[in-house]
Amino acid sequence: MNSTSDQDPQNPLTELDFGSAFGAASPLKKTGRQTTPAFKGADILSSATRRAAAIELVQEKAALGEQGFEMLESEQSITYSRVGLDGGSLRRLSNGHMRPTLTLDLHGYRIETARDSVWNAVKHGQTEGDRCLLIVHGKAGAGYRDENGEIRGAGQALIKSHVNHWLQQLDAVLAFTSALPKDGGTGALYVLLKKAAKRG
Repeated sequence: MNSTSDQDPQNPLTELDFGSAFGAASPLKKTGRQTTPAFKGADILSSATRRAAAIELVQEKAALGEQGFEMLESEQSITYSRVGLDGGSLRRLSNGHMRPTLTLDLHGYRIETARDSVWNAVKHGQTEGDRCLLIVHGKAGAGYRDENGEIRGAGQALIKSHVNHWLQQLDAVLAFTSALPKDGGTGALYVLLKKAAKRG
C-alpha cells in the first residue's frame, strides 16, 4: 500500500496541494463598485408600472396646449362640468358647500409657470384625496413681453383664460366654477376632482 508521499502524479484521483500546483494566492482587492440585485417578480411589475405612470403624466402635462383657447373677460363668471356629472354636485360646488382643502394662488405667475403649477396642484390634490381645490387666478393682468420686448395682453385676463382652458383638458377635473366673493369671486375657481383610483 502506497503512502501519501508516494502518490502517482499521473493518477487523476491523486490529491494535489493547491499551493504547490498554482502558486501563492492573494485575495482580490475591493474596487468599491457595488452591484444591485436584479428585480424579481412583483418588483419588476411595480417598477414597470411606475415607469409607465411617469411617462403618462409627462405626456398629459405636455398636452396642455393652446388649441381652442379663448380669451375671457376679467369679470366673466365661469362654469364647466364634464358630461354625466349630476347637477346637485355642480350646485354644491358653485354655492361653496364643498370647501376647498387646497389653495393655489397664481398672482404674479407667468403663463408657463402657472401651467405647471395648475397641473401639479391637480395631480397632488387627487393623490392626497382632495376633492375640492381653490385656484386663485386673478382678473386682469399686467400683460407680458413678446419676442420684440413689447407689452402684450395688458388689462386682459390671461391667466384666468388659460386656467379655464387647461382645467378642461385634465382628466382628473370633473367640474369648476367661479368662486363666491369671499373666496375671490370671478378671480378664483372652485375645482372638483375625481376620486383617485385605489392603489392595488
